[in-house]
Amino acid sequence: MLAALQTGIRSIAVQEIADPVPDAMSGLVRVRQAGICGSDLHPYHARAEPQSAPGGHEICGEGVNLPSGYAGTVRVGDLVALETIGLGVACGDCDFCQAGQPFHCPKRRATPSSGGFAELIARRPAGLFTLPPRITPEQGALVDPLAVGVHGVRWARMQPGATVVVLGAGTIGLTTLIAARALGAGAVHITARHPHQAALARELGATTVLPEDGDAAVDRIRDVTNGRGADLVIETVGGHADTVNQAWDLVRHQGTVAVLGLFPQPVPVDLLKPIVLEVWVTFPATYGVIEGRHDYDVAIEMIEGGQTGIERLVTSRFPLSEAATAFQTAADKSSGSVKVHLTIP
Repeated sequence: MLAALQTGIRSIAVQEIADPVPDAMSGLVRVRQAGICGSDLHPYHARAEPQSAPGGHEICGEGVNLPSGYAGTVRVGDLVALETIGLGVACGDCDFCQAGQPFHCPKRRATPSSGGFAELIARRPAGLFTLPPRITPEQGALVDPLAVGVHGVRWARMQPGATVVVLGAGTIGLTTLIAARALGAGAVHITARHPHQAALARELGATTVLPEDGDAAVDRIRDVTNGRGADLVIETVGGHADTVNQAWDLVRHQGTVAVLGLFPQPVPVDLLKPIVLEVWVTFPATYGVIEGRHDYDVAIEMIEGGQTGIERLVTSRFPLSEAATAFQTAADKSSGSVKVHLTIP
């Protein structure tokens, strides 16, 4: 099969590699669409060692075959969204797995053996979510990032009518905006670094796109909340940003801050402010089961309802053969990119 592999720093090559060989518990999925995530771009800028297997976890595909004796609901030919970091790579038997939290399984494989930047992927059926007929492969590949936003909102225990601030308007910031609105938030305000992100946030229903300047953003939130601050602030930027400290300035007393962004390196955090404010602080990691429903199921239902507009996030589409250009586009926000997809017929 063909696969896009990183061959050096900011270097991607499409190569022919051996087809994956499923183990006795796995089947094969033919990839139809795969999104480039921010977590794919971190190694793109830093990894010099050539990959031996493709990455990519925002995947939609069609079932090619299933393991012998499988008696679940997925059928060969179904269009499926793949959950690659919890279900299917966890043991399925431990307390965390039984509680619907496979990401925390102590026997979970840290990374799957291969990803979706290829024509085929081997997966256990536990990680396959059958998509309704009205959902397209492009929408199916957006289930993963939407489920992250859904999990962040649900894990933060957002209350109906809450005033929410989302810090960051990248893919996860925008999916968090979509999720908060769909799950019953009142006003949802968002910060955006780039004009195209701000424009898309408005299209997706943001109440206000806040000024980039931190003090101006705080003043705006105080104005619209009668000086109280937001009920819930969700940080989605991560990296080296000072956004956790910014969250303390935006949240109300006894409000909630959810840190959804990924911080690979330590960053300085002021802990006096949240103590004085007596805020709840939580760190949603990824998707799982909350109140009996997996975040993927909630995300799929939102997309099927046709009210999310999530397909607007896809700003560029490239065939697998042009994966190098796709990564360059995704890494260059001046290109106007939000979500870049690889399409595989």
